Amino acid sequence: MLKKHDKLDGIQYIALISSTIMGVIVISLPNIAIESAHEGALLSTIMASILATIFAVSMNILGNRFPKKTIIEYLVSLMGKPLGKSLGFILIIYFTSTTAVILRVFSDALKGLLLHNTPLEVIMISMLLTVVYLCLNGINGITKLSELLLPIIILSLLLVIGLSASNFNFVRLRPVLLPSLWQSIKAIPNLASVFLGYEIILVVTPFVARNKSTIPNTLIGIGIPSVLYILLVIMAIGVFGLRPTQQMNYPTITLARRINFPGAFAERFDIFFVMLWTLAAFISVANFFYISSLSIVRLFTLRNYQPFVYFLAPIVYMLAILPQDLPEIKLINTYVGYLGIGISVFAIGLLVFVLISGTKEYENG
Repeated sequence: MLKKHDKLDGIQYIALISSTIMGVIVISLPNIAIESAHEGALLSTIMASILATIFAVSMNILGNRFPKKTIIEYLVSLMGKPLGKSLGFILIIYFTSTTAVILRVFSDALKGLLLHNTPLEVIMISMLLTVVYLCLNGINGITKLSELLLPIIILSLLLVIGLSASNFNFVRLRPVLLPSLWQSIKAIPNLASVFLGYEIILVVTPFVARNKSTIPNTLIGIGIPSVLYILLVIMAIGVFGLRPTQQMNYPTITLARRINFPGAFAERFDIFFVMLWTLAAFISVANFFYISSLSIVRLFTLRNYQPFVYFLAPIVYMLAILPQDLPEIKLINTYVGYLGIGISVFAIGLLVFVLISGTKEYENG
């Protein structure tokens, strides 16, 4: 049973969606876009953002048909206990795997950027313990932190984009203005995975206040990272060029490093940006970790999720430490991304089924 103070308002709902999407991927997004689509990097990013918006709105509409249940619960209602619980278990595997992948990518990046002599395990355990502490305070603590930090994260990205404009050369952008349409379309599945995080809608639906339609808030929640991602791709290519950006592991960090303030003020803006990016990664890990533990509780129809927070932490750590090197991490990340896209496609199929069958539950029903 949800308490009144558990209900999320529109701003909190927007912050939850945007902060879940904008995590570790921000610093390497232009590289991923170019590696996936080459000259079609910009067009593919735009098309992937549109596809992500369609997925997110579909999940919102689906959730609105079952306002008091998470997807874990209404899957059982729609498909029966054996199949519904099996699909719910797949969702839990996805949420947990995504948490582990984000944690590992973040820890590797932070070690390479700032904490060269710190053992990887120490970084991961420190992050995980902080996430556990936050999640024990429930969704209110997570959404309030998301609401507080999201404007700071957005501002830091806008500063990187805006202050890099002095190094922008439109000539470098020409190769991506006339891309191969087929090449751009082929890259959409890879680029759609960078927008994953909107699936949190499937789990937080019962917590959202419904004094009006939540679809506009969903559009804003997915629109914020979409616009920032597109601007980052444009700026990175315009500053460095297509091929040099492809050779950079963290183009966004390199953009921040190139920023010079008048009078030698704030010479290392990139360090300031990395600190704010750490907050973005933390929120993303925390959000996925919370919905993983909550989904386990809903799958087994239990009431208290807090014991499962402690149970889930070592599992996430073991999954995160498993990959031996960067190629293995990228491979696992690719598989998890495809699973996320598969879940998104399944959600659309489920929505079509629900709309055709007329299945609906009411807030007071």
